[in-house]
Amino acid sequence: MLDQIAAPQFRVDVPSAMTLSVTATAEATTVAIRGEIDLPVLSRLRTRLGEEIDLAPRALVLELSGVSFCGAGGITELLVAASEAHVSGVPFAIAAAGRAVRRPIRVLGLEQLLPVHRSAEAALDWLSVLPRLRGSERG
Repeated sequence: MLDQIAAPQFRVDVPSAMTLSVTATAEATTVAIRGEIDLPVLSRLRTRLGEEIDLAPRALVLELSGVSFCGAGGITELLVAASEAHVSGVPFAIAAAGRAVRRPIRVLGLEQLLPVHRSAEAALDWLSVLPRLRGSERG
């Protein structure tokens, strides 16, 4: 009789533990993320960041100060977003004050690939200086 056990006829939806909000100005687009960046939300995060990069803003800031957890998949998505932004010519920066994002980046030695700033304002300041820094590297 055990071979006749059927799967439940209902679907269980796991509530999303991540929210996204986008603010676009003439200077930059800021994507603010709150909650947890873990497996159930990675596809949504990847899609949204890809859409924002495809819009080719003057700069893109990921505001992660409201993130309470960032798993390995989340760090991977940050690396993918940084790479896609670079390839698309979109200056990219991360703002995060808390340990949830800063610590895994530091532990994994990714500070050069994913520079993290203490605030969105600091990230925007860094992005405004970046073209001059890149210009001096060529000279």
